[in-house]
Amino acid sequence: MSLQIILLTHEREVDRPTNTGRLALEMHPDTCRRIVWSRVEPDPLLMDITKQPDTWLLFPADDTVMVEVTNSTSDFYSNNQSIQVIILDATWQEARKMYRQSPYLNQIKRLNFTSVANSQYALRRNQVAGGLCTVECVAQLMSDAGRTADAEQLTQALAMMPTQRTKA
Repeated sequence: MSLQIILLTHEREVDRPTNTGRLALEMHPDTCRRIVWSRVEPDPLLMDITKQPDTWLLFPADDTVMVEVTNSTSDFYSNNQSIQVIILDATWQEARKMYRQSPYLNQIKRLNFTSVANSQYALRRNQVAGGLCTVECVAQLMSDAGRTADAEQLTQALAMMPTQRTKA
């Protein structure tokens, strides 16, 4: 099974030292890529990716039916030889804004994690209860896809991040 992860990154997030998506990009460039989000000019590659049938958006939304990815997702992964997952790489407030302002994201099938541990990331205020940071989402996807060593490597890298809280 081939797993590709697209971090749709808010422009403010690119240079933040607290951005956890960069860990996934640095450690797994073969699996992860970044596309910087633009409200007015969506990236042409992103638009192509959103039209592919093997593309999913990892984002909770109350108004849609989602496939729930749990710790026992072997059926999901075995039924999809190739999967691309878009993760909104931003603060929760920014991610909700990105989702609302990008109608093309509303057309993508959604994944939602259930039965996962609480986030270990405590560097930002206004965290969503039960919400994971970007690198935790990447690690969970990798773990679910059977790439447990890669997932553990990302979890360890997150644990090494500085713990000073920011205003974001």
